[in-house]
Amino acid sequence: MQGDGLSPDELARAAVRALLAGRAKTVDDAIDLAVHAAPRGHRIQRPSRALLRAHAQALEESESGQLARLLRVEATMQEALAVLANLEETVIVHDRDGAEMPSPQIYGRAARAQFDLDPAVHIRVTTVLAPSVLAQSLADAGLGETEVATIATRYGNLDEIRFTGAHAAFHIVRIPPRAGVDADLDLVRGKPVEHAAYEAFLRRMPQFGGA
Repeated sequence: MQGDGLSPDELARAAVRALLAGRAKTVDDAIDLAVHAAPRGHRIQRPSRALLRAHAQALEESESGQLARLLRVEATMQEALAVLANLEETVIVHDRDGAEMPSPQIYGRAARAQFDLDPAVHIRVTTVLAPSVLAQSLADAGLGETEVATIATRYGNLDEIRFTGAHAAFHIVRIPPRAGVDADLDLVRGKPVEHAAYEAFLRRMPQFGGA
């Protein structure tokens, strides 16, 4: 007969510690490590990503303090803003119709300035420019060593520029102007997704102190 089992909270704490200690390379690997380390004969309920992120935030604040975490979030947002600005300038300067294109936008959790556990920034940029031009501009600005790949979406394969910045992993999808992509929907599942351009994202910068 199985025991009462480990709670998702216990597994989440173990997974977060494994990830932060470098014993796991990805979130899924960290969860697997925690599950395999659990006593045999116990029921296992894998923790959700939301629970993992909550534990990551709590652990960081308990070890480094709330201010240190807010400073990290601010630094991550500053890096993301620099990427947005670089992409927009590149499109305006080099794309003949760049001034008419929508501004690059950040998508998903990053648009809400949520950078706990596995900080990643997903961006869409609409342009006819080749992905190599965008990638070179980012590299020339010292934002990271870029690579260009493709991802499968509801609209077919799209170009994606990837690089690891100082504070987050960046995934930038190039949207052809005539692709008919709905800016409010996820590229794969077609579900509503939050997004923010430069000014809206800037307003979510952490506020320190108070009046």
